[in-house]
Amino acid sequence: MDQLRPGVRRFWALLGAHAILVMVVSYALRPALSYAVLDLGYGSVWPAVLTAAFAVPPLILALTTGRLVDRVGERPGMLLGAVFLVVACLVAWAGARHLAALIVSTALLGVGIIFSMVGEQSAVAGRARAGGLDSTLGVYTFLTSLGQMLGPLLLLIPPRPGSLVPPLPPIALACAVASVLILLTSCGFGGTRTAPVVADTGTWSAPRLLGLPGMWRAMLVSGLILASIDVALAYLPALVHARGIAPYWLTAMLAARAVAQMLSRINLGRLSERFGRRGLTMVCCAVSALALGGLTVPAPIAVLIALAAVYGFTAGVCQPLTMAWVTELAPSGTRGTVLSLRLAGNRIAQTLIPAITGAAAATTGVSGVLMVTGATLGVAAWSAAAIPRPPT
Repeated sequence: MDQLRPGVRRFWALLGAHAILVMVVSYALRPALSYAVLDLGYGSVWPAVLTAAFAVPPLILALTTGRLVDRVGERPGMLLGAVFLVVACLVAWAGARHLAALIVSTALLGVGIIFSMVGEQSAVAGRARAGGLDSTLGVYTFLTSLGQMLGPLLLLIPPRPGSLVPPLPPIALACAVASVLILLTSCGFGGTRTAPVVADTGTWSAPRLLGLPGMWRAMLVSGLILASIDVALAYLPALVHARGIAPYWLTAMLAARAVAQMLSRINLGRLSERFGRRGLTMVCCAVSALALGGLTVPAPIAVLIALAAVYGFTAGVCQPLTMAWVTELAPSGTRGTVLSLRLAGNRIAQTLIPAITGAAAATTGVSGVLMVTGATLGVAAWSAAAIPRPPT
């Protein structure tokens, strides 16, 4: 990236603000919604319901989102995403004491996130230099990690008297303000398309794209990694709540995970060059499985924070690498569609894995959820073996 050119600086300034704010909203509002459900007296199965609500509506809209980006550019998707985020925050603010409103807010949040992220990812991939895709996506995902670190800080808002959980209404209101800023930032991108116009884009159906060598394996890795992040985000509040750990330690765990993610992603280009995309992804999937499983062992909070950091570093490597993998597999003019299919695959995993972990929660509690999720990351390590080796 030539960051000295004014146009490039402006793009990255807008993109950075957009990506950071989207993650702030997601990583503040989602755990606050989980806490709100627990505070209403509902059991540990209900965070899985929220996770599914976050995943299913975006899954239905994923392909439409990608086609929209390929045909008319990134800005319309970003604008729609921002509108959904604003509405999600307002519903959470107004319905903080009602289970149905919490579920609806989570679903709206999921739709807003997918519209926003497809636009962001397509814009970034369209500006990556040949041979520098890993590094460029590493910078982009570094920015998202920064937002993931800042978002949980809103959980430090003091709870209402007599409660130990973060208060949803002020958190939702703060996220609504951030969502309005996302809307304004989306307007600043202008109408320029980054995806090339290709006459036969429509001939690339979803089954045909998924049939490309390595495509479904790449999406499997991406989906399992993101589902594990989702499950951790949904269930870590239940874990610390069950162990009587104060909420500020949850903030410390989430912040440690986010900082470690940032370190891995800002150095992704160098890590990929040194260890290779295939080996790096396989090892990181395996280590993230072990770290997630380790959180289930009764241990001092310092150990839990360290395990959260290890998990964040290794899982953080895998997401941009799979994004680069599917982008390189995408035929000309289908980048937005392929990236949306990747996000759809993520949503499928976000639906199925919580359903499985919800069953585990009913019988083994939160520890069983994290153990099952860790086992799925072993499958991700196997799937990563399909990453093509660089030409010799």
